[in-house]
Amino acid sequence: MKNIKQIGFILASFCSTLTSFSQQTPQSNVYGYNRFSLNPAYAGERGCTEVFFSHLNQWTRIEGAPVTSLISANSRIGQKWGIGGSVLVDQLGMLQQVAASGSASYGFVLSKEHKIRIGLTAGYYQFRLNPDGAVAFDLMDNIVNGGSQSSSSINSEVGFLYQFKGLEASFSSKQVLQTFSNFGYSGLDGYGLKRHFIGLLAYKFDIGSNVSLKPSLLYKGINSTAQLDVNADLLYKNFIHGGLGYRTGVGLIGRVGFNVRDLFFIGYAYEAPLQNIASYGAGSHELIVGLKLCREPKLPPVDDISSTKKTEKIDTIYSVEHVVDTLIVERVDTVYIEAPQLKKANDEEANRVLNLASQKLEFENDKSIILKKSYGELESLTNMLLLRPDLKIRLEGHTDNNGSEAYNLELSKNRVLAVKDFLVANGVEASRIETSYFGESKPIADNSTEEGKAKNRRVEMHYIK
Repeated sequence: MKNIKQIGFILASFCSTLTSFSQQTPQSNVYGYNRFSLNPAYAGERGCTEVFFSHLNQWTRIEGAPVTSLISANSRIGQKWGIGGSVLVDQLGMLQQVAASGSASYGFVLSKEHKIRIGLTAGYYQFRLNPDGAVAFDLMDNIVNGGSQSSSSINSEVGFLYQFKGLEASFSSKQVLQTFSNFGYSGLDGYGLKRHFIGLLAYKFDIGSNVSLKPSLLYKGINSTAQLDVNADLLYKNFIHGGLGYRTGVGLIGRVGFNVRDLFFIGYAYEAPLQNIASYGAGSHELIVGLKLCREPKLPPVDDISSTKKTEKIDTIYSVEHVVDTLIVERVDTVYIEAPQLKKANDEEANRVLNLASQKLEFENDKSIILKKSYGELESLTNMLLLRPDLKIRLEGHTDNNGSEAYNLELSKNRVLAVKDFLVANGVEASRIETSYFGESKPIADNSTEEGKAKNRRVEMHYIK
């Protein structure tokens, strides 16, 4: 057999002189694309259903080098809960590990934009040690004579995540309940699962409107042994991901990824060893593919309302009894707008119509579909714009802090575009309408209360003369 079988057997023989040896957490170079693989607190954090598959082939050109495959999925339940699960297969020489686990997380908000999530994982490990084919230097070794053996154990993990604007800090402890697996070899006590610690610190900087930079530090430790990753990643238009990293005791890591139609993701990472194994082995290759399913906002249906462009009288508008993603709701008396008056409408009248349209605007919950009860005020605004060609309008979209920042930004964008599409469909020139969107970044009220969240879910309207 080749060198790795010899090395693996020497290690196994050495372990037979000890009372136990500890489990090594499988390595990964693409954890930045799948944070859930690091910490159960990330389950459901992005507000979408995510499925990832990754495959790592370490130290190519060396037979028996570590090979790790992982499939994981996580999703949001309601506004605060998240669930997830994973299956891992890790092969290192003679030792194979198969693990399955389930996770749950809970998130809440403190003092406006301070987000906290906690997560728990419970799982099951199975280990198999097969010395067949190994080159033995000691024919009396317990492992050689014991043949193939298997053992199992439980796994437990706890995680914590804190987010504030661009800051992200997380901590997790694997093997919270340290367990022990007995292979049954004579004179060998078994396989110990010791507590591991993983910490992540990252900050996202926006460089212009299309590019962001995210430096990060990843710490992994067990007892007195520790490893540190120093990373810097760039994101362009939420489409192209790229980054470089340095891992202490190993070497450099390069990675690149692509979002495809904001639905599929594919990424690749290469680890170039600079120390130890670099003299006789090549680097490590890792591939990751993902599927992301979010509740996509929809554009509003275009009703046949062209005949109402110059309506002289609007029916009575009533306040709603049940608020669905309501921005601001108040009782409004019958509104009469006659064409001769509109032609003479002054700025005060124009502002009144604009403010009323903004205050009464409502969408379907978590979507960009305008409720039909809001059409009356939007039609009044349309008439005002048609009879006051000197006026232009700016629309600004905002949301509360439910969901991820990226999701909220997209939702605010689509809601603004829904209002613009309504006005354009009724005859207002698109060039007279400016749009901008800010997601959850500009709250006007406290997001820790339902009343404050309702005020933050809004589309602001302003005239531009």
